[in-house]
Amino acid sequence: MRALPILSMIALVLACSAPAQEAGSRPAPTTPAPAPAPAPEPAAQPPAAAGSIPVLPELRQASDAFMEALLSGTLIEQSGCLRVSPDGKQPGHLLIWQPGYTARRTGEQLEVVDGTGKVVARVGEPLRTGGGQVPMSDELQKQLKAPLDAACVGPYWLMGQLQAP
Repeated sequence: MRALPILSMIALVLACSAPAQEAGSRPAPTTPAPAPAPAPEPAAQPPAAAGSIPVLPELRQASDAFMEALLSGTLIEQSGCLRVSPDGKQPGHLLIWQPGYTARRTGEQLEVVDGTGKVVARVGEPLRTGGGQVPMSDELQKQLKAPLDAACVGPYWLMGQLQAP
């Protein structure tokens, strides 16, 4: 019978792996380990504060050449991101701005100003810009001044020049 030698080897391995105890000693009494505290529930993310400024993704350097497609719609703020919506309700495109533009709040109004301080766009108003739709690639991410917020999803529009509405 081959099973008997195999069982003997298993018993020997188990006996050798058990912790050694001195003859006549008793194991110290153990107290049960306290149950781990339950993990805290993740905190709910508060809505954007009324005075917060949304993300304005911006290129590090101005483009030398621009795509010539036209994007027109309403500038909206959605999940802390500025987008151009075709009807003011659908998400539309997230704009990737040329350098020099800044978002600011004036009272309840959210505006975008150029490098001279001139207001060039307001949330809730029509916006037209040249440019073109682009995928978010590693190359485009390297061209951004700061990484995009996870809430600022595509489709993405690489802005060319703003046009009068």
